[in-house]
Amino acid sequence: MAGEVQPAILDVRINGLSQPAPRPLLRRGAQLLASAPDFAAWRLVRPATAALQRDGTDYYDLRALPGAQLQLDEGAQSVDLSVPAEAFTLGTVHAHAGDRPPLSPSAFGAFLNYDLALQHDREGTRASGYFDAAGSRDWGLGGTTLVPGQSAFGGRGTTRLDSYFRRDDPARLTRLTVGDTITQAAAWSTPFRFGGVQFGTRFGLQPGFISYPMPTLRGGAAVPSAVEVYVNDTLRYQRRVDAGPFALSDVPVLTGAGEMRFAVTDALGVQRAVTTPYYVSSNLLRAGLSDYSLEAGWTRLRYGERSFDYGPPFVAGTWRHGVNDGVTVEARGEASSRSQTAGAGVTWVWGTLGELSLHGAASRSRDGGSGRLWRAAYTRTSDEWSFSVGHQVASRGFTQIAWHDSPVHTDAQTQLFAGRSLGRYGTLGASHTRLRYNTGEHIGVTTASWSIGLGGNAWLGTSVAHTRQDGKRSITSVNVSLSFTLGDRQHATLSVQHQKPGGHSAVAEWVQQPPNDTGWGYRLRAADGENARSEAAVDWRGRYGMLTAEAARAQGQTAVRLRASGAVGFAGGVGFATRQSDDAFALVTVPGAAGVKVYRENQPWTTTDSEGRAVVSGLRAYEPNHISIDNGDLPIEAQVRSDVLRVVPRYKGVAQASFDIALDTVANVTVLLPDGSPLPPGIDVMRPARGTSLLSGFNGLVSVDDPQPNERFEARWKSGHCRFTLGEPDRAAGALPSMGPYRCEPVPSSPR
Repeated sequence: MAGEVQPAILDVRINGLSQPAPRPLLRRGAQLLASAPDFAAWRLVRPATAALQRDGTDYYDLRALPGAQLQLDEGAQSVDLSVPAEAFTLGTVHAHAGDRPPLSPSAFGAFLNYDLALQHDREGTRASGYFDAAGSRDWGLGGTTLVPGQSAFGGRGTTRLDSYFRRDDPARLTRLTVGDTITQAAAWSTPFRFGGVQFGTRFGLQPGFISYPMPTLRGGAAVPSAVEVYVNDTLRYQRRVDAGPFALSDVPVLTGAGEMRFAVTDALGVQRAVTTPYYVSSNLLRAGLSDYSLEAGWTRLRYGERSFDYGPPFVAGTWRHGVNDGVTVEARGEASSRSQTAGAGVTWVWGTLGELSLHGAASRSRDGGSGRLWRAAYTRTSDEWSFSVGHQVASRGFTQIAWHDSPVHTDAQTQLFAGRSLGRYGTLGASHTRLRYNTGEHIGVTTASWSIGLGGNAWLGTSVAHTRQDGKRSITSVNVSLSFTLGDRQHATLSVQHQKPGGHSAVAEWVQQPPNDTGWGYRLRAADGENARSEAAVDWRGRYGMLTAEAARAQGQTAVRLRASGAVGFAGGVGFATRQSDDAFALVTVPGAAGVKVYRENQPWTTTDSEGRAVVSGLRAYEPNHISIDNGDLPIEAQVRSDVLRVVPRYKGVAQASFDIALDTVANVTVLLPDGSPLPPGIDVMRPARGTSLLSGFNGLVSVDDPQPNERFEARWKSGHCRFTLGEPDRAAGALPSMGPYRCEPVPSSPR
């Protein structure tokens, strides 16, 4: 009957591709019905309404799919379904997706970076230095920086710079800082140093995290196909996609304007290509993503001169939010007893035309004054052209906390820049900047430049700059420089400058950088003209630090300086000395293995001490770092599960890198025959309990790995058969303890 429902187990092919296992479908007249789980398995979009419900399961008519063509083969018990790409559910592929390994367990560590200098000149001999001390574990990081000796401001003694406690949460992308730090500024505001509390987002805690919108490519394929993505005619990504529409997001592109092209190739080699322009700005936030910072404390005064000079208290906050992938809004407010300031702004991208931003702010002072600030900017960058223009102006009564203790600040500025890439003919650039200070003074600087590469190892650069300042003569300078690369570590520079009014000067410099591991480097520099000066320096980069000797002569005077920099520390009970490190460390443990070479990213770094421990410096915080050891340095009885570990340390933290080493005891067992002579060499010695065999050596020696007390062995050869039992092994006797001798008792032969 036409309305009767009949089961049908059929092989299903969709767009010519066989689907796994025959499916139990239903037939009702001309309808061929499939269940909801079948539609999900085939990634087909279900029709709006079910055609039938049976035993609590919804069934849908395959003919109801848009553009569907269905061919049933009764004899072969199969059905061919042809549908367009739109009939499949959307598949989303993240081109930039990657695993984010968890943080490694941390050991307690404390270290001190130092930079010491001893200088002698006509005024005498002076010593100075810089110290950065910190201690960390899983609970966070605490540190302080100090400058002893004579400071740049003429003071003497020791000056504290910053002291802080910091706790990062990479999973939530947040950072808490208690102590000295710097405020997070808006586009229109000026950051300032303070002591107090700061909490907010830090996208850098997840290296590779992209906070700004990336272009998404949308397409479709009727059958599984290969997709290739080209950015400005360069292949950036390729992979296979399933049948149906797809959205390819997070394709790695450069910021600015560009062109993306993706090609879809099916199994038959048929290719379709689609080209689309894009514009990416790192100043935007992804849709729905927020960036914020909350701050409260006391402003720092005379930073670098006084250790504990703080101003009045304040509170401040900044918030940015991606409304969509083309618009980001932001707001900031700050308040103290002297003033209150608030502002807001919006940044958006107009298709491929570029990026525009508008900001405004208002302030009120304790003395009753008030003021306004506004800012507008436009930017467009591409492979060939770059252009930006910005203007910011504040009224006379406008203020913000960063200006309170600054006698001079900029209350109006205009900036204009244009650049053009000429390909093999170099790059042109021109800019104009005009500043107006609160003192009423105006300064304008106009520049033009051209640079070009010569032969792959030389660069020529030219520039012209014109500076105008109220009450002073205009200054025009022309500069020409030529740089050479003379190998992996050597480069030389020649430059000539002419200034009007003024004179000319010429500088020649030759530099050889020290190698990355250990070795020498040097620098020679000579200048004539108004700034005539001769300099020479020699560097020694070692495993534990860097030493520098410098000499300079100018205006008939000579000065010499010696510098030493490096770091000392303590990590997990191990003291160490190394080069200066502003990032992270690893405490390597190779149990019971002394003198084992330890490698950082396949580069030899250090060796383990007598307890099998070592400290590796220079690791990248919050990123995977690879620590490995040389298997050849391990004892012969040692077995290592993996000789490469991936560690992810915290900032200035000490990640634990413990290698899983198993030490198997191997004993030299002496076996004697009943007559007291040694067991002959080359005889099979069976271990019945393990189902394995050993081979006897000279003088009756048998090497037994992992010997167990009362373990039985049997020796069998052409003219004999005997059995012996081990005693208690002495595991403290070393890697190859001696056991025995044991008498191998004869085993009677079985009666025939």
